[in-house]
Amino acid sequence: MKQINISRFLALSFAVASSAWAHADTLSTIKARGEFLLGHRESSSPFSFLNEKGEPVGYSVDICLKIFEAVKTELKSPALKLKYVVLKPADRISAVKSGRVDVECGSTTNTVERQKDVAFSFTTFVAGARLLASKSSNVKDLADLRGKTVIVTEKTTTEKVVGQVNKERNLDMTVITAKDHAEGFSKMESGAAIAVANDDALLFGLVTKAKNPAAFDFVGKYVSVEPYGIMYPKDDPAFTKIMDVTVSNLFSSGQIRAIYAKWFESGVFKLPMNQYMKENIKIPNRYGVQ
Repeated sequence: MKQINISRFLALSFAVASSAWAHADTLSTIKARGEFLLGHRESSSPFSFLNEKGEPVGYSVDICLKIFEAVKTELKSPALKLKYVVLKPADRISAVKSGRVDVECGSTTNTVERQKDVAFSFTTFVAGARLLASKSSNVKDLADLRGKTVIVTEKTTTEKVVGQVNKERNLDMTVITAKDHAEGFSKMESGAAIAVANDDALLFGLVTKAKNPAAFDFVGKYVSVEPYGIMYPKDDPAFTKIMDVTVSNLFSSGQIRAIYAKWFESGVFKLPMNQYMKENIKIPNRYGVQ
């Protein structure tokens, strides 16, 4: 029998264990680093986007800033720095999983599949996926999209849902992808696709930034319900406690309604809180869709 080098075996075992536990103590990692890494998006208005000054802002960003304050309090580190990290739909999950960011503050749907790689906060928003087209296209329902070109953002749940609807209803649509939400809307607006599919709140945000918001309308009904959550490293009880207490306190104190009103019920953009979201505030949950 080949003799085992105990020292080498223990060293290798420690290395494997260290890799497996890389995200087991996010709070200690943040403290040692001296920075809280907040992952954000550039064009997921009104959840996470860049304002006129190029600063990350939005509904999800505001929630994550509350989490940042809670982390500072927990670590007793009032001088803890905040660092913003730009993310795309295609790299947001890997960024959380690898530790490139501590939280992802965007418009990410909590799914059972994604839960294999990351953890989700309590649901922070409940959206519904829909299609949008210009009124001049005379597209009123999904049946009117038969044989037409539709655009979706890559690596999103909407991409999967539209693919299923296309197959189940034999619509024979050509589905093309965009790297982000702004590009998808722009391509539809320019005529590269007759309709764009995305979550209703994101489409509202894109329409308000269009040259002529009145030129667009929704196509048919919702094709899915999307529960959004803040992503963070999984298998970390201490950090999960921070997430749960912070979000549930926002709900119970009523602060979440003020944050909601700020981004969804002021100015041109108005999207009344739906019943799903109202129920979610009463009973926080982190249900993931298939």
